[in-house]
Amino acid sequence: MALITFLFMNQSFENEPKIRAWMKLLRDAGCTIRKIEPLNLLRKKNGELLFALLDTDIRSPEGHGLPNIAFIRGDACLIVTLVRNRGTGEERFLMVRQRRVGNGSNSLEFPAGMLDKDVDDPGGVAAREFTEETGIKVTTADLFPLCDRKLFSSVGACDEGIYYYGCIMELDDAAWRPLSEGRGAGNPSEEEHISVALMSRKEAEKEAASLQVHLGFYLFEASCKKNMTIR
Repeated sequence: MALITFLFMNQSFENEPKIRAWMKLLRDAGCTIRKIEPLNLLRKKNGELLFALLDTDIRSPEGHGLPNIAFIRGDACLIVTLVRNRGTGEERFLMVRQRRVGNGSNSLEFPAGMLDKDVDDPGGVAAREFTEETGIKVTTADLFPLCDRKLFSSVGACDEGIYYYGCIMELDDAAWRPLSEGRGAGNPSEEEHISVALMSRKEAEKEAASLQVHLGFYLFEASCKKNMTIR
């Protein structure tokens, strides 16, 4: 068995939850880790690892080398929520808009967030992120999985997997109205400047440029039809 050599830029690198989770994925797939050398580590204000760019030597179970550059982002969660107006029976999806650095646009999305250090608690993170981004408190009991596993974004170079959750809630008209008027939310300390939106699926799909939105609608519809919870 080849000697496994790890080159770390600091002693805490190998203990980062995101790095440990990614290494476990590799080993569970039968791969051999021969080298991991950080090229750049980006951390949050509190010191937690945000992203890592790595130079690696990873061998497949067949003995082949994998492409050497890996971008470690960690996993994320996303919540597709159908809101019903208790008084009128009207149904809309609860969505958020925020301007994104990747393309500069005011992106229409579902509430979502990164797991960061809480790699083993996607449901808990989903409930927390939903409350933070919308101002509506939910618990893990209010959420249901839309897929039996996380779905990966782009495994050619990135480890990110996304846990998709659904939620169905009823609100009275007094709670419905501020959402339909685009109430502000988010965490300004993390540069989150969010406005909430209630939209039909047709409206949202016409506007949204995110693959996650379109996939979220598909998974939500499939899950609800299976469980007969959507009208």
